Amino acid sequence: MKKFFLFLLLGSFSFLDAAAWRESKTFHLKKDELVKVLVKSEGQERLLNFRWTLYADKALVVHESFDRFVGQHVLYVGHVNQSFRKVLLSAKRTQKDVPYVIVVFKKFDEGNNTAQMDLLLIDKENRIVLDYLTKK
Repeated sequence: MKKFFLFLLLGSFSFLDAAAWRESKTFHLKKDELVKVLVKSEGQERLLNFRWTLYADKALVVHESFDRFVGQHVLYVGHVNQSFRKVLLSAKRTQKDVPYVIVVFKKFDEGNNTAQMDLLLIDKENRIVLDYLTKK
């Protein structure tokens, strides 16, 4: 049973390394500092927001919203749940062409009280343009 969980854990990290993301951006965020990303696609513009509100017991609580839908995630560095995925558009032909972003919790700097988070855009058919409204 231990070997199975170890396999799942290592497999979850390999998908991030093997994924062919088109664009990536790193953010160093203080508590409640909001990241705003304008998602432009097929004649429409929608806003993706995320921020963290609590870091306790090596867990980061992240709030996100996209297209008026909100979510909350608890992320851990080095664990299976160190990221969340947000689908940006529906599939055209198959599920393999769905553009999405992955937000990854990379590390927490306790000295500066900042969280490093990476945003990765996976968009094989170039259907999405991201405009970062956050200055960082």
